[in-house]
Amino acid sequence: MTQLPPYVINGNLYDALAPVQLLDVVMHNFCVPADGAKLQAWLDRTFSAPSGGAVQYAAVSDKIFFSVAQIGKLYNVYPNHPAQGYTSEIDVTLWILAHRVDDGLFALRWIPAYLFVDSGPALVTGREIWGFPKQLGRFDFSAQNPDPSASRTFNAEGFVVSPYGPNSPARWATMFEARPVSATPTPGKGSILGNLEDLAKTAVNRLTNGMTAIAGKLTTTMVGGGMTMALLKQFPDAVDPNLACYQAIVEADATVTDFKGGGLTSDDYEVRITTFDSHPYFSELGISPDWQEVGQGIWMNFDFHQALGTVIWPPRP
Repeated sequence: MTQLPPYVINGNLYDALAPVQLLDVVMHNFCVPADGAKLQAWLDRTFSAPSGGAVQYAAVSDKIFFSVAQIGKLYNVYPNHPAQGYTSEIDVTLWILAHRVDDGLFALRWIPAYLFVDSGPALVTGREIWGFPKQLGRFDFSAQNPDPSASRTFNAEGFVVSPYGPNSPARWATMFEARPVSATPTPGKGSILGNLEDLAKTAVNRLTNGMTAIAGKLTTTMVGGGMTMALLKQFPDAVDPNLACYQAIVEADATVTDFKGGGLTSDDYEVRITTFDSHPYFSELGISPDWQEVGQGIWMNFDFHQALGTVIWPPRP
């Protein structure tokens, strides 16, 4: 393997150059209809085209997960070195579930198509180390209740341009909204799923419409407390930014280190994901810009470890 040059470290360092541990994560997930053909086209454009077909992912569902994660504490886990501080973070993500074609039907991968965070260091670290497609967001959530199944609203803004044109200013605009359908929760409707197996089965059934083979494998993977993500890490060239001066497909594992609970929300929810010229959720993923009822949300409370990545393409010399 070619010896890489050392990374220059000085006071401008804005990256967490190590695996990270995340504590007190409260995540809400909503299963949203999309367009299977558009999801596949997005995957092909993102992974197959750059790699010349060497790495291909196939969508296993015509739905995506819209997730909201509030992370209480995040810190570096340096080998043989104490942590140098911590931060908190909010993530809002659109996830595509796929399998890697050259590695069998059950090489399941979670792929973040869009990801918004409220932290500059989290954005830079995620993009530069792993290749997470992080953008800055602004978030307005109702207060976190001691009962994670309780009614809440989630609103997220992104920095958009729409319509495209020389006289259109970049601006903050609401693009993600989730709210209870009823103002009055149904007594006893929320439920606790006390272990990862029950939670996994519920999530899988929502996402795969009961596809038995996929559902069984995904449930097994989630019960084990792990998930593998696939990412396109790239940087534009300084001379011609239409070209990539660096491009790689990276896979990285996240492992649950403490599952504290999970379940269904006490309400059915409706979600609206607004499309813009700069963020074309409808044309790229087939997500309707209208309000959509998505049933009960799935919540989780857990800690997890985010490992560094593995470059699966291009092969390193």
